[in-house]
Amino acid sequence: MKNIIVVLCLFISTLTWSQTLRVVDVSTEIAPATSWLEVVDSGKYANSWQQAGAFFQKNVPQALWVSKLEQVRTPLGAVTSREGIGRQVLTSIPQLPDGDYVILEFQTDFENKAQSIETVTLKKSAEQWQVIGYFIQ
Repeated sequence: MKNIIVVLCLFISTLTWSQTLRVVDVSTEIAPATSWLEVVDSGKYANSWQQAGAFFQKNVPQALWVSKLEQVRTPLGAVTSREGIGRQVLTSIPQLPDGDYVILEFQTDFENKAQSIETVTLKKSAEQWQVIGYFIQ
């Protein structure tokens, strides 16, 4: 079974993004992503849904989110290491309104699966970054 969680019908694996080079304060992006990942890591899946951005909540029902994470994330076990390996700053993503987006990639080792890639998509709204997408590969 392929361990992939695809959130939001963004079809992230097949997206083509237009990028604009801009300076962004990385600490303001990474802190919300890692904080949110810690909630997922602790198994508080309903809380992770509640802490996600409005777009996420509108497109993924909470019960579905919790169910998918229980199926895919729980069997992976605890995180043994997580390291940031990629970052894209975007102003446009297909099927989404233009705005400020960041896609962060992490190399994550779980107890039961080493060398996974976690992708967290954030959107800036009201001057703060919020998670609007997550998947594990």
